[in-house]
Amino acid sequence: MATSTSLTQSKKVGLTAFLTKDAVRDQINKVVGGKDGQRFVTAIISAVNANPQLQECDNSSILSCALLGESLKLSPSPQLGHYYLLPFNDKNRGKVAQFVLGLTL
Repeated sequence: MATSTSLTQSKKVGLTAFLTKDAVRDQINKVVGGKDGQRFVTAIISAVNANPQLQECDNSSILSCALLGESLKLSPSPQLGHYYLLPFNDKNRGKVAQFVLGLTL
């Protein structure tokens, strides 16, 4: 219960602070693995910093999209174009990130 509560109360803090919370970090390490956890966090922060509109999005939606990309073994790097985190307005949740699969040739 404590994990889900801290994951949903993500709008109040910046992305870096959100991703370094114990509950979030533990969840990332369970899904991604401890060794790749830091690489994963760095990639997310880099992708969000490249798009100022993403910084306004709900942190849990950003994490959700990034975990989906990680499960597909894709990188969120805009330069690689594997997938994109795009901001969308949701009537109920406000601004959220949406996973969009990229086209690599």
